[in-house]
Amino acid sequence: MSAMNPAEKLSVFQNMAEADPTNELAHFSLGKIHLEMKNFLDAERSLRRVLELSPKHSQAYRFLGETLLLAGRKEEGVKLLKEGVLLAHEKGEFQPRNQMQDLLRKAGVDPPMPQEKKGAPSPAPGKSAEAFVCRRCGRPNPRIEEPPFPTPLGKQIHDTICQACWREWFAMSIKVINEYRLNLMTAQGNAIYDQHLKEFLGLEE
Repeated sequence: MSAMNPAEKLSVFQNMAEADPTNELAHFSLGKIHLEMKNFLDAERSLRRVLELSPKHSQAYRFLGETLLLAGRKEEGVKLLKEGVLLAHEKGEFQPRNQMQDLLRKAGVDPPMPQEKKGAPSPAPGKSAEAFVCRRCGRPNPRIEEPPFPTPLGKQIHDTICQACWREWFAMSIKVINEYRLNLMTAQGNAIYDQHLKEFLGLEE
């Protein structure tokens, strides 16, 4: 997908969304591309559709909040991002939570700073406080046993992602493959798959 220009990507995901109005992944990708192209009203429309289909979609909150801020609708954007911070924290999705907090700070607003719940997992007995902590969920869960792919991305996943989050992605990956009708034998199919994997696991930065 990286070889396609924004207009070509827009056409692909527009066709997917029109073919299946319930395809939340197509609407989400469409919203992100509209945002990149500064088509703020279209981005808002697509991202709100994602939230109709999946009301707890943390990344949709993040990108919709950013869209509203860039469109000059600060009050709406701030309200949405504050809600998104709390939602993402509740779900244990700390990467989008942190990104939304950063967007609020850039807008000159103090973000919500939710605290860890009592009873949150702690390192196992005998483990150092410096033990592995998952980048995505922020918890000291066991890491996956070996890189899932023999690539730099596979090593990054092994080094930063816990078993629990990887299992969540594995379940989501089936949805990604099916809804996008991906052929993983092609460069385009692999690019779309990797894009969603990085986004889901918080490996974009």
